[in-house]
Amino acid sequence: MQTLLRFLYFLSLIFWLGSIFFFSLIAARSAFKILPREMAGDLVADIFPKYYLIAYLCGGVALFTTIINWVAGYTASGVVYTLIIAILCVMLGLSLYAGTVITPNAHELRMEMRTLSKDVPRYNEVQRNFSSLHKRSAIINSVIFLLGIAIVILTAYTYRDRRLF
Repeated sequence: MQTLLRFLYFLSLIFWLGSIFFFSLIAARSAFKILPREMAGDLVADIFPKYYLIAYLCGGVALFTTIINWVAGYTASGVVYTLIIAILCVMLGLSLYAGTVITPNAHELRMEMRTLSKDVPRYNEVQRNFSSLHKRSAIINSVIFLLGIAIVILTAYTYRDRRLF
């Protein structure tokens, strides 16, 4: 049971951090480099629900398996696991906020920008609001990724004295 829980924990972290890395540094940049801006925006908007679903599932699995490991007594350090659980909660909370609040609001603003002419004063206001949400989303995703790296470091620390092979 302990091996299965660890496997699911590691797999969820790998998928979660990997999806953030791939989407942020490769997929989104390539879409905006290759496609016209509007089409790239449509592509990214189509990917976002799946991207956040990965975050919710992986975050939930990582949190669940960590709590079960801790409650079952499979852990060596309660302080480290408490910290990992707290960080996972923050990461999952930020993902939920970005996926359920920021993304829909940004999508609405993007759709509104498409209906406005660039010379209309409202266009600049909508564009500023969209840019602000985009910046907030990018910061949140960066924070989630860095917290994920911190969890990997903490997890490696807890296994430092164990032989893997």
